[in-house]
Amino acid sequence: MARTLLRLLALGALVTTGCHKSAPEVPATLRFLPAAADIGVRIDLTRARAWSGYAKVSATVFKGVQPAIAAVKGACGFDLLGEAGSIIVARNGLGPGADLGLVIAGLPLDKLRGCPAKLASSIPGLEIVADGDLFVVNRGGKGFASGAILASGELVLVERKAASVEPAAWKTEVASGTGGAPAWWAELDPVQPLAVRVVRDGRTVTASAELGDPLVIRGKLVSSSVDEAKIDMGRLKAIVDFLTKAEAGTGRLEPRDDTIHGDFTATGPQIDHLMTAALSAIGADDAAEAPAPSANATAPIECSELAGAVAQYLTTSQASMPPDQKEMMAKVVVKLLPALQKAYVDSCTTDHWPLVAIHCHVDHAAEIPKFEKCRLAIPDEMRGSFDKTVAAALATAR
Repeated sequence: MARTLLRLLALGALVTTGCHKSAPEVPATLRFLPAAADIGVRIDLTRARAWSGYAKVSATVFKGVQPAIAAVKGACGFDLLGEAGSIIVARNGLGPGADLGLVIAGLPLDKLRGCPAKLASSIPGLEIVADGDLFVVNRGGKGFASGAILASGELVLVERKAASVEPAAWKTEVASGTGGAPAWWAELDPVQPLAVRVVRDGRTVTASAELGDPLVIRGKLVSSSVDEAKIDMGRLKAIVDFLTKAEAGTGRLEPRDDTIHGDFTATGPQIDHLMTAALSAIGADDAAEAPAPSANATAPIECSELAGAVAQYLTTSQASMPPDQKEMMAKVVVKLLPALQKAYVDSCTTDHWPLVAIHCHVDHAAEIPKFEKCRLAIPDEMRGSFDKTVAAALATAR
């Protein structure tokens, strides 16, 4: 569970904004992004594609949109990710009140124009209605998003309150060409090929990645208070220690009142170890890495026994921490334990885990490396639900 814990605690943390070189010009298309955003990402794809690890990472990160990418390539004749120069995406909120903005630059304008009309029958479940360089994406008979192909070559897609913009208003907005960058944009690193800003649970995380060898991740975490920052510091130390022991690199953390600055550097073989841990954290699991079934893997066992396994694992994990981390994590674990126990037991009971998955966790509760890979013994079709259940438990336990 350490990797599960690492993955989810890292949602509220990562590592420092270093010294910036001269910043590039601010794109005019930022006016289409939400004024407030709980997540904002900028990717310089031209530089990212030159990195040796790009193919491995992109195959996982963009896995969910591969059908759409394939549809664009088949209908319009260009590779959305292979030819684009940059992507900027921002989202604010979830559900009916969600706002979304997406800007893709560097695509071939001659192929881009006319692409929405060609896609109209290529993506099941979606209807694309084009009006020159403007278009509306409908789903289930309702406007889902509005899009535009700008004369400067950018592709823009927006969703306001989880719906498209009224056509006349959208035409006016695109034609006006006015508006500036949202305030949160200034917090993103303007130089590195990857920059992200996330606001969650009263915390604001800004981070960037310098892709190459060395691979350097820099970031800043602003907590809701000095006391919360102390707890977050304990979590971050646990993450850095975990990655260091996994030979995935070395990190540095520097707390300042309610803010934590830090960086993490990986070189040579460490880069592959770091990518493996990161991709596992976002779902790129290899079931072959699950521990071999124990001799009694088919013996009757109840989901309720997972509660004891979780408790034993947390106790073992704490015992291996340095004294200062034990003290910081003690309060976290008090809230974490019952929430995680319930998450494991409920997930197992609801989805009817196979005996081998239950036994794996119970039999290896005191073996940190094996226990954290027992998640891979849960069948693929159940693992996604399990991850969401655990994530929700950890969020309420913060």
